[in-house]
Amino acid sequence: MHVVLRLVLLCLPLAGALASAQTVGVRPEETIARSAPDLRRDLEPLRLAIDQRLLLAQAVARAKWNVQAPIDDLPREAQVIQAAVRQSAALGLADAWVEAVFRAQIEASKIVQRELYAKWRTQQAGKFDDAPDLAKTVRPELDRITAQLLRSMADNQAVLQADARKAEVARALRPFEATALSPSAVEQALAPFAALH
Repeated sequence: MHVVLRLVLLCLPLAGALASAQTVGVRPEETIARSAPDLRRDLEPLRLAIDQRLLLAQAVARAKWNVQAPIDDLPREAQVIQAAVRQSAALGLADAWVEAVFRAQIEASKIVQRELYAKWRTQQAGKFDDAPDLAKTVRPELDRITAQLLRSMADNQAVLQADARKAEVARALRPFEATALSPSAVEQALAPFAALH
């Protein structure tokens, strides 16, 4: 009897801590630091979304090159950011954070496109036979990636916005296949997740 009572008394502080965490809207598991393997696993969807978006910039560049379109498309960029902010509202993400992340992704994509344009000009490249249709093929894929990126940000919001975890997050979000395409674009895409708040 005394043993049972002692166990109950020992468990009361833990139960109180868990209840307190739930009261303020924090999941109990978020109060425990995630190990490096756990963090890498949890951030894998985010890493993939960023990487896929960067790799897709090659297709965007080919489509634009074929019609000699400018890389910058400010009205379209504004639409992409506004759509991401609207979608993020239901996920509880701050508008300013979402805007910063998507501005960085767009700028990273443009870095890839500028580097490819420079290479193709040097090569005097002609039109690409395999260039996709931006509206029918590329943008639906970008929409899918946007949804994945936002969901991953929401699922990992606490750790992504913790200044003390920035170095761990940066390690967990690597490697990128797109690094072979443009290291500077990768750094730009990761910038919002490395910046201190």
